[in-house]
Amino acid sequence: MHTPLRSLLLILSIGSAAACPPGTIPQQGIGWLGCAPVPGTGASQSPIHPAREIWEDRWGAIAVDDAPNSVGIGSASGLKRKSAAERAALKSCKEKGGTRCEVKLSYYSQCAVMVWGARGFTINGAATIEKAAEIGIEKCKGAEDPSCEVYFSDCSYPERVQ
Repeated sequence: MHTPLRSLLLILSIGSAAACPPGTIPQQGIGWLGCAPVPGTGASQSPIHPAREIWEDRWGAIAVDDAPNSVGIGSASGLKRKSAAERAALKSCKEKGGTRCEVKLSYYSQCAVMVWGARGFTINGAATIEKAAEIGIEKCKGAEDPSCEVYFSDCSYPERVQ
């Protein structure tokens, strides 16, 4: 037997079911009506966090034998340790004919430029090749050298390891 009150409650429950937003389903209990997420589509209990990026510095070095009439210039870049970069640059300098090679610049996570002129050279590091070259050219011209130009450039940027 249907009473007018039961019919009204039935209509209200049907009406509220239609009002649930997408991704939810109607729920009801004694004396209450509502919407709840569809099982399996709500927020998980343990949120998944993206892996944290890990970057490591990479080293570079420039070695020069600046004795008169010397030809020894060596470089290395992209190495994990400063000492490894310096050893590799010294080895490269000696392989190219240097006899008194000396590390003139060790750098990491940046670029290095050697600017050569008629009166000598300068080696500088900076965030970019352009900035390092600008610094080197300014130093060279500041020494009143008329023929300053970039002789060598390289970068040793950080490397993503995770």
